[in-house]
Amino acid sequence: MFRLAWRNLLRTPGRSLTTLGVVALVVFLSLLFLSVYAGAFDAFLRLILERTGHLVVRVEGYREKEDLESLAFTPPPLDLPPGATLEGALEGAALLIAGERSRAVSLTGLEPEAFRREKRALSAGRLPEAPGEALLGEALARALRVGLGDEVVAYAPGGLGLGVYPFRVVGLLDLPETQLEARTLLVPLEDAQLLLAPGRVTLLRVWLPGVGLYEMAPLEALKGELSPRLPGLSVETWLEANPLYAALLPLYDVVMGVYVGIFFALAGLILLNALYLSLVERIREFGLLAALGLTGRRVMALVLWESLLLVGVGAGVGLLLGLGVHLTLADGFRLPLPQALLEQYREFGLPEVLYGRLSPKDLLLTLGYAVGVAVLAALWPAYLASRLEPVEAMRYVP
Repeated sequence: MFRLAWRNLLRTPGRSLTTLGVVALVVFLSLLFLSVYAGAFDAFLRLILERTGHLVVRVEGYREKEDLESLAFTPPPLDLPPGATLEGALEGAALLIAGERSRAVSLTGLEPEAFRREKRALSAGRLPEAPGEALLGEALARALRVGLGDEVVAYAPGGLGLGVYPFRVVGLLDLPETQLEARTLLVPLEDAQLLLAPGRVTLLRVWLPGVGLYEMAPLEALKGELSPRLPGLSVETWLEANPLYAALLPLYDVVMGVYVGIFFALAGLILLNALYLSLVERIREFGLLAALGLTGRRVMALVLWESLLLVGVGAGVGLLLGLGVHLTLADGFRLPLPQALLEQYREFGLPEVLYGRLSPKDLLLTLGYAVGVAVLAALWPAYLASRLEPVEAMRYVP
C-alpha cells in the first residue's frame, strides 16, 4: 500500500511538488514564528524581571495602603543564599519646585545598581554620583523649565523626614510614556530617606544567581524560608508582584497554538484540493481496483497514505529549514523594523538584539498539526473513493 501510494504521487509530480512545497513553507514559517515570538516574549519578561528582582519584599497588604508611613519599613536582616544580591528602594510623593513653577512628582530613591539599570533611558547628562543629584523625566524638566545643572527643590511635608531637600539635575530620562516622564524623579536612596523616611524603604528586591527566567522552584523555596521570619511583611515572586503579566503567561501557549493552527488550516485546504483533484482524475482507476477486490477500507488507507506521504516529506523539509534558521536566530538577531519603530522599541527598555527560542513543545505542536492536517484533509476524498461503485466508476467520463 505504501509503495502504491508513493507511485501515485509520482504520477502527478507538478501537483505533488506544489503541495509538498506549501506544507514545507507552512512548517518553516511556523517554526520561524514560534522562535522569534518566544525570543521577543523572553526579552519582555527579562525586562520585567530585571526591574522587579526575583523576589520582592513589601509591607503586607501594600496594594490597599496609600500613605508612606504605613508602606515604609526598616529593612530586616535577610539570610540569603551565597551570591544573592539585595537592593532597597523608597517610593513616595513630593512637590518639585523650580523658581515659580512646581509639579507633583513620584519620587523614588534608588541604590547605585538600580541607577545603572536606568542608564539605557538616559537621554542627556549622566547618572547621579553624589548626594543631592537627581534624574528627571524629560517632560517634567520641560514643564519646570529646567535643564542639566539647574537646581530643584523637593517638598514633602508631614512625613518622617526633613520634608524639604534640594537636588541638582544631572540627567534627563526618555521614558516610553509621557505621563510617566512628567512625574518621574529619581534620587539616591539616602537622599530620599532623609527627605521622606530616615532608614526606611518601601520595598526590597532580591536577585538570585544562576536562576533561569522560568525557574520558579528556587524562588518558591526561598520565599517559603523567608516568609515566616518576616512578620508584617510579604514576600512575592516576580510574577506575583506583576499579576497582569502572570495572567498573560498561561495564555502564551494558547495564542501560539491558535496562530500556528491558522497557518496549517490554510495548508490543509490546499492539501484537500490536491487530494480531491487526484480522486476525480482517478475515479475509473478506483473503480477498477474495487472490481479486482480492493475493499473500501483499503481504498481509504491508500488515500490516507498518499496524504501522509505528502505532508511527511513536506514537513521534514520545512523542519530542516526551520531548525537551520532557528539556530541562526538563537545566536541573536535584530528586528527588521523601521528606525521610528526601533526608537519606540528602545524607549520601553527592550533589547535590540533578541535570541530565538524553540522548545520541544513547539516542535511537537508543529508536527502534531502536520499529522492532524494530513489525516483530516484526506478523510473526505478517502471516504468518497471508498464509496465508489465499481461499474459506475469504470463508466465515468471526466
